[in-house]
Amino acid sequence: MGNMFDFSDLIEEYSLPIQIILPENPDDKGHYDENTGEWVPPEPDEPINTNAVVIPFSSNEIYQSGGRLSSADRQLVISSDIPIKSTVIAEGHKYSVEQELPYSAYAGFNVYELKWVSPFEH
Repeated sequence: MGNMFDFSDLIEEYSLPIQIILPENPDDKGHYDENTGEWVPPEPDEPINTNAVVIPFSSNEIYQSGGRLSSADRQLVISSDIPIKSTVIAEGHKYSVEQELPYSAYAGFNVYELKWVSPFEH
């Protein structure tokens, strides 16, 4: 059964370029080179360049969150799945994917809560 609602045109119209950096795979811990014996750390996945809608939270949503959200946090609307703890770079800002609100079963998109990451954090 297809989606009950089709928002793909709206998502396309209001989307902007973003970059998604997937979290490190906990199963890939690196290895020692068989020839040299040197430690080879795991290689990070290539960033994914795509488009999505990035929306600020309303002042009411920030207030109702009880301090969990700030004006620097955002909502991400995208038609694909993103693992929690991925990093999203949008409009020059870095965010961590913290929560998913799945609407894909009937609307063809997911909404993610993005927490702003301080530029001083590594």
